[in-house]
Order: sequence, then C-alpha cells, then structure tokens
Amino acid sequence: MEQVIDFLKILGGFLAVAVCLWAYLKLLAFLDVHGLGAGRYDARHSASKVEIQTLFHGNTKDEDQI
Repeated sequence: MEQVIDFLKILGGFLAVAVCLWAYLKLLAFLDVHGLGAGRYDARHSASKVEIQTLFHGNTKDEDQI
C-alpha cells in the first residue's frame, strides 16, 4: 500500500509540472495574439546578422580575402 501512495505522489508531481507547462504555453499564446509577445526572444524573428572580423581573415565582406 505504501508503494501505491508513493506512486501517486510521484504521479501528482508530474501532473503538477504538466499543468504548469500547459498554463505557461497558453499564456504565451494569449500574449502573442494580443501583440504582447516576447520581442527579441521570439524564435520566429530572424536574428540580426553579425559580421566577424578576425586577425587572419581580414574583412569578411571581401570573399577574395578569405
């Protein structure tokens, strides 16, 4: 009987985590619909292009220098 009670406690913990995750996703969807999204952390926005200049390659814009 103790094993069943322990199993139910573990199952309740998993259920609590699942409910919190579901509520968080619903909140994100609600904020997205109303235009209050995550902004720069939104994965649907393309990241800004960063050009890296190194000591050995010079300017990365010129393909003949690489």
